[in-house]
Order: sequence, then structure tokens, then C-alpha cells
Amino acid sequence: MTAHTTELAAILKTAIEVEENGYKTFKRFADATQDESGKKMFQRLAKDEVEHRQILEKQLKQISEGGSWQSIHIPPSSVEKLIPALRDKAKRTKGESGVAELDALNTALDLERKAAQFFRDKADEVTNPEAKALFHRLAEWEDAHYELIQAELDNIKNTGLWFGIPEFRMDGTF
Repeated sequence: MTAHTTELAAILKTAIEVEENGYKTFKRFADATQDESGKKMFQRLAKDEVEHRQILEKQLKQISEGGSWQSIHIPPSSVEKLIPALRDKAKRTKGESGVAELDALNTALDLERKAAQFFRDKADEVTNPEAKALFHRLAEWEDAHYELIQAELDNIKNTGLWFGIPEFRMDGTF
């Protein structure tokens, strides 16, 4: 393996650990969450983390066996497809959640923010254009997770915001 390939392999191994940690965290939160909507959200996020890990493992296997980095098209995830549709809705259902669920959501929010930044940093570090594109795409995926979690937090806290859009106007009109 060349020094460049060794460096990419090390980055991929770290990225795989990041995704595995995300999966375990979201799985634990899904198991502990009583609210059905929250449970399903955490299950979806855990599933996405598995998909991310599989993509990274495929790249690692490819370069470890002497192959070159593969350009992989990652289509929009179901979360990414969901966010624009949700933004278009005028109303949403309010639910109740306990403090533990708020803590889980805040932890998940931090995890997604850090994961997105990790992938952006790695995209800046690598010179291989396919690697750079993959890391940018994974950061976008993590950003979509972040938005979904933030929307759930805003909903639970009744902030009057949903996906960053005010649900009401200060003049009292809707």
C-alpha cells in the first residue's frame, strides 16, 4: 500500500467507527424511547448509519485489496427526501415527550453535528476527488439527520419553529 492509500484506509477506519457509534447510539435511543414517532425516527437514523458504514467498508475493502477508490453515487436518503416535503406542510402533530427523550435528541443532535463536521474535515484533507466527493456526500446526509432531529426537538419544546420556519407570526396572524 502506498502512503496515500494507507492514509485513506486510516480515515475510512475512523469513519467506520464514527458510523458504528452512531448506529449503537440511535439503536439504544430507539429502544428507550416511548413515543412511537421518536422511536421510528431513531430506528431510521440507525438504519442510515448502517448504510453509511457499508459504503465506507466497501471502499476500505477495495483500496485494501490494491484497487483504486471507486466513485459511488449515493442517492438521496429517505430522510433527505422527507425534509422538503415536511417543510411544505402548514401544520404538524404535537406530541408529548419526557426529559429522557429530550436528552436523547440533544445527544443525537450533537452526534450528527460532529459526524457531519468529521466528514467535511476529511473531505478537506484528502486529495483523491472520489474520496472528497464521498465525504462531502456523507456530510450532507448527516446534515439531513441533524435537521430532522432539530425539528423533533423544536416540536417537543413548542418553540414555534419547525425546520427553522416560524409556525406563527408575531402580529397574531397565521
